Amino acid sequence: MKKILRLLFMLSGLLTMQISLADESLSSRSAGKLKSDTSIDLTHELKQLPAVVRAKPTAAENYDALPAAGSQAGIANRHDQLFEIYEADVELVADLDGDYYHHALNVYFDVDVSIDSATLYAKLYLSREGEPWSQYFTTDLFVIYGDDYADAYEVETELLEGYAPGSYSILIEVYSLDHAYMVTSEVLDYYYLGRDILLEDLSWDEPYASPHDEYSVSIGAGDFGTLFLFFLILQVVIAARGTLTLSPCKKRR
Repeated sequence: MKKILRLLFMLSGLLTMQISLADESLSSRSAGKLKSDTSIDLTHELKQLPAVVRAKPTAAENYDALPAAGSQAGIANRHDQLFEIYEADVELVADLDGDYYHHALNVYFDVDVSIDSATLYAKLYLSREGEPWSQYFTTDLFVIYGDDYADAYEVETELLEGYAPGSYSILIEVYSLDHAYMVTSEVLDYYYLGRDILLEDLSWDEPYASPHDEYSVSIGAGDFGTLFLFFLILQVVIAARGTLTLSPCKKRR
C-alpha cells in the first residue's frame, strides 16, 4: 500500500511539474502589413505561418523600462522629427463558443511624423489584467509620410496556447531607424477604446456541445423519399402478418 501511495505521489509531482512548465510559454502566431496593401491577405498568410512560442515573463521583470532598440553607437538621432500614434484600434474575431472571449485579434495603428518621412518598425505586447507585458509580435520595416493615413499598419494574430480568459491591454511601441530610442507608444485598453479587450487562446475557445446533440437526428430533403419507402414497407409487412393471423387454418384429415 505504501508503494502504491509513493508511486501516486511521484506521478502527481511529475504532472504538476509538466503543468508548471507548460505555463511558462505562450504560443501564438501573427502576420502584419501596411493597411493599404491589398496584395497581401493577412488571414491566408497567418494560416501558413508556424506557431511562435515565447517564454512567459516573470513578475520580477520590469517592463516599464524595456531595453531600447537601436541604442548601439553609430545610429543617427534626429531631433527635428516628432512622432505620434494618431489613431489605433482593435478588432476581435473568432469567438467559437459564443462567450464573448475571442482567440484572434486584428490591431491597426497609424503613426504620424511632423516632417519628412521615416522608416519604422513596431513591437506589440499583451498584458492580462495588469500582469507583466509579453511581446507577441515585431513588425517588418515600413515607411510613413507625414500625416498620410495610407501608411497605417495592421497586425492579425491568433492566440494558440497560454492565454487564459480575461481582459487584456495591448502596448504598441514604435521605433525609427533614424533614432536611437523608441519614438512613440500607446496602450490600447478600456480607457483608450471605451470597451474591454476580451481574449482567450484557442484551447479555451471550444464550441459548447449540448448533451442532447448526440441524440439529435438531422433529416435532409433528400431523405424523405427513403423514409417514406421505409414506412410503406413497414405497413405492408404489418398488413401481411395481420392477414396471415386472421386467415382460417386448414385442418388435416
